[in-house]
Amino acid sequence: MPDFNQMNLLNVCLLVFSALVTLFLLIGVITDMNRKSRFMSSFIVLLISNILMQLGEAGIWFFAGKSENIVLLNISAVMSLVFSYALISAYARCLTEFIRERKKVSFVFDYIILAVCLIYIILSVMSPFNGMLFSFDDNGYFVCGPMYVLVRAFDIISSVIEILLVQLYRKILTLRERIFLLSFGALPMMAMTLQPFWNPVPQYLAVTLSLIVMYILFHGEITRQLAEKKMQLADSRISIMLSQIQPHFLHNTIRVISDLCYQNPEQACEALKVFSNYLRGNIDSLSSRSLVHFTKELMQIDAYLKLEKLRFADRLNIVYDIGTKDFFVPSLTIQPLVENAVKHGICEKESGGTLTLRTRRDDDGIVVEIIDDGIGFDMQKEVIGNDGHIHIGIQNVKNRLEQIWRILKSNFCRHGSALHVTV
Repeated sequence: MPDFNQMNLLNVCLLVFSALVTLFLLIGVITDMNRKSRFMSSFIVLLISNILMQLGEAGIWFFAGKSENIVLLNISAVMSLVFSYALISAYARCLTEFIRERKKVSFVFDYIILAVCLIYIILSVMSPFNGMLFSFDDNGYFVCGPMYVLVRAFDIISSVIEILLVQLYRKILTLRERIFLLSFGALPMMAMTLQPFWNPVPQYLAVTLSLIVMYILFHGEITRQLAEKKMQLADSRISIMLSQIQPHFLHNTIRVISDLCYQNPEQACEALKVFSNYLRGNIDSLSSRSLVHFTKELMQIDAYLKLEKLRFADRLNIVYDIGTKDFFVPSLTIQPLVENAVKHGICEKESGGTLTLRTRRDDDGIVVEIIDDGIGFDMQKEVIGNDGHIHIGIQNVKNRLEQIWRILKSNFCRHGSALHVTV
């Protein structure tokens, strides 16, 4: 059987190739605009640590056998060991953040592992000066220090801990997720069986293989989260649209227009046009996947307020204080706030009141304000109308804006305007 421990060039090539594979994974994660989860940030640290660890180990093989390379050999060895411990700590953090996507769990295990890894990092940095963990002889070959057994022991213990951590959260994870996450501890441990013949390159290659497996898992999770957010956004838009055209609103508006047909046919005809535009605008908004110019949203708001004005006459006063129109908003986000102000603020007040719609630009971006002097209501609660239906509350609109911001952030940045809602 060939002695792989004597094939320096082969080991260097394998380690550099492993680092390059990890680098491509890193580029894929960083350039993925949908990457927003905290566990992906920890995964980036994991990938960077692996690249530097692999390059450090490659340096040991590349510079070995030459006395003039002692300094470079020490730097390579420190680099390999330091980032191997950074890798272990980053994995623990990444795993916990992944779990916290489903259930809030403590970071206590992360902190314990981090503390132990920091101790090992300090020992590794000191070793070139005291030979505690390793040294290099006059010929430039690696020599195990008196405490190097601690390195070997920690390799085994860390793999066991990584496996136990996954098992600890087994009730939160699916079987597929457990198998994929176990690879980080299991694959390097399996590679340790090759130590008598080839050490330690197979362990390093096993780590990279496990990171590829984890990348597949995490990319699938990000895709699932994005699809779920889009579904929630679609459901939210449907709910908001339906809240605007509840049967009681249709009935009341049609009844008012019907009365106008006898009293003022011309006004009835104009009201029918407004009502038609209002319904068409809501239906169009349901299929809208992008931001709309504020003027389009304002037309929809104006149509709604004109219809309400038909019903409540002098009880409803409307003031437009439009300081700026040159910005974009998600469709049907301002109108529900206006509706809340009219239905649950002004129209619940016997004498009625005034609704003011104001826009202005400040240092942070665009501010939209909907102000009324009605009876007021609790913004944190859903409002139950006289018809018994639960209507979309302000908090739900805020949640929708947050969802849209995460999904369409690039559009917001491109248009260069921030949206603030003040009621």
